[in-house]
Amino acid sequence: MAAPAAQHDGVHIRKGALADVELVASFNQAMAKETEDLAIPHDVVTRGAKAVLEGKAAAAYYLLEVDGENGGDAADDGHKVVAQLMITFEWSDWRAADVWWVQSVYVRPEYRRRGYFRALYAHVRAEAQAAGAAGLRLYADVGNERAHRAYEGLGMRSHYKVFEDMFTSY
Repeated sequence: MAAPAAQHDGVHIRKGALADVELVASFNQAMAKETEDLAIPHDVVTRGAKAVLEGKAAAAYYLLEVDGENGGDAADDGHKVVAQLMITFEWSDWRAADVWWVQSVYVRPEYRRRGYFRALYAHVRAEAQAAGAAGLRLYADVGNERAHRAYEGLGMRSHYKVFEDMFTSY
């Protein structure tokens, strides 16, 4: 088995910064369209990403960059952001600790199947353990079989159903 992407030279994982807001918003729009066929207005996803990146929401983005490519990203530093995920926090009174929810997972299509999500997940998993979290959870659209297989490949298992009563159409 090949080493995870983060163990290769040229891969960097960092927390998102306000300068990343347009990139994160574009990833979120692409993910919504691809996974649920939703067209979310750009101003909505931008406001949502900005709230996280400004620290106004109990969440954080993690971005994976690769070296040697000009990605047109916020920082013109020879790195290209190719993957993201967002973490939110849920207090578990059963465990007296936070459960970290993995959300807004996106890998640029041309960078998929290279171990980048696995590396990003491993990084966040290690941070969650170090922070004393009870564990990680995520949800995926019921029809997103490719995502289900990826998450199962990481050792995650599903034993819950998520119910919702949403007040918006997206």
